[in-house]
Amino acid sequence: MQVASGIHQFQTGDFNWYVVEAHGRLTVVDCGWPRHYRALLDGLEAMGRSVADVEAILLTHAHADHTGFAERLRKEAQAPVWVHEDDHGMALRRGQLPWFALVSRSWHPHLFGMLLHGALNGVFNLPRITEAKTFADGQTLDVPGRPVVIHTPGHTPGQVSFHFPDRNTLICGDTLVTLELLSGKAVTPQLAYEALNANGETSRRSLDKLRHLGEITLLPGHGKPWTGHLAEALAEV
Repeated sequence: MQVASGIHQFQTGDFNWYVVEAHGRLTVVDCGWPRHYRALLDGLEAMGRSVADVEAILLTHAHADHTGFAERLRKEAQAPVWVHEDDHGMALRRGQLPWFALVSRSWHPHLFGMLLHGALNGVFNLPRITEAKTFADGQTLDVPGRPVVIHTPGHTPGQVSFHFPDRNTLICGDTLVTLELLSGKAVTPQLAYEALNANGETSRRSLDKLRHLGEITLLPGHGKPWTGHLAEALAEV
């Protein structure tokens, strides 16, 4: 589904990832679970593209539901994986998630369903990323779409949001979500559930780095796209 100019959302259950087109080349942002790779291949074919058109793989952060098929795509597309320097070590390890917070709350039916989806789609045989390049806050990446990196730590130390100024779009990973993960309820932009953030206070402070973006289309890692004035939404957060 095209959700912004040249940006396609792949919604596999409650897990979103994106493909950005520019001049016939592609950037994949986040990688779902390993078995979502089939959805990528089918989606690229529907777009008239293939894995050979992928030039870069960007990770908003290094949790397993965002790194999923990154290593397979890296090898098959011969395209580099990019992650913020503060999540680099995490990205090279398997199965990184806030496991205690998730499992201890798995009695919530919706969250249990998300965990089951992860189990059925490869979380326990997740390939380890063997190579990853790093970027830093404020950097404009020389990849299709030329996103600007906004470091928005808190959910993880290296959580980032990718701003596409010419498309007035922000792919924000789990900096903000529009899905309440425990209940499955659709919501206006909000922080991820507190227990799932590595540092809740840092997550809140990071929002200050987004207030200047104004009217924007927000593409989260979980939940539906949202369009509106970001500063007003953040005041509600």
